[in-house]
Amino acid sequence: MHGLAADFFSRHPELSLAALGASANAQALDLKPAGVPATFLPAEEHGALVLQYRELNQLAFGALGTPSWVVSDLYLLPGAIGLLRCPARLLEDSARERLGLPDEALTVGAAYYAAPSVVSGVFIGVSLLSFVRGIRAGMWAKMLTLRMLRARRLRGVAQWHNPSVRVHTRLGPLRLVGRVPGAHEYVEQSFLYETELEDEARQVAAMERRLTVAPTMRVSVKDTAALRRLLERAEAGEVLHLVPPGLEEGHVLVREGPLE
Repeated sequence: MHGLAADFFSRHPELSLAALGASANAQALDLKPAGVPATFLPAEEHGALVLQYRELNQLAFGALGTPSWVVSDLYLLPGAIGLLRCPARLLEDSARERLGLPDEALTVGAAYYAAPSVVSGVFIGVSLLSFVRGIRAGMWAKMLTLRMLRARRLRGVAQWHNPSVRVHTRLGPLRLVGRVPGAHEYVEQSFLYETELEDEARQVAAMERRLTVAPTMRVSVKDTAALRRLLERAEAGEVLHLVPPGLEEGHVLVREGPLE
């Protein structure tokens, strides 16, 4: 992973890694994930950057965008947001216009937040955004943030039809867990998944799209009944994974049974 990361940043020298969180959280983080130096930015001293993150979060997610109090109380206070920072000129037009920054001002290019859980080593994926296109910045923001957090497993919620499924499988197969708890806004379109993060060789292969796991099923993202049955099977204890690339031509790629 160190070599892969070094190559990425050598090809994109205007990007830099940072962690934005409450000052007391710095000592708990690995600030050299995969050998990449990360700058810790105390949120108490970087209010402007916090506001930039919030603006981009709301631009990315619209009505589901995170309000300021949630960023403060539930993102920055218990953890840290992983950032890939870049000059504003590298952002998509919509993001540049939203922030109104000079071209060379350093800002958020991509960001990921995973929340700590009551289970040791398990984090909950909350928010992934990227406004630097064409270089897989979102994938790198997610992977490096999880390493900064020392995460061993990740649980997250995704929508069957969302292209983000392809990003999520860059870290490996997604084991289906079941339905989303509570009254999620997109509960009928969503699933709960888990990713194991300790097999570095498999993760590198997945990031490079060299990980080949043949699916045993291809299920249309429009087939609500079939997707519901998949989650019922997972909740009953059956081992089911979405395998890389996860989503292809309007179908999710499912492997039934153990991966090996």
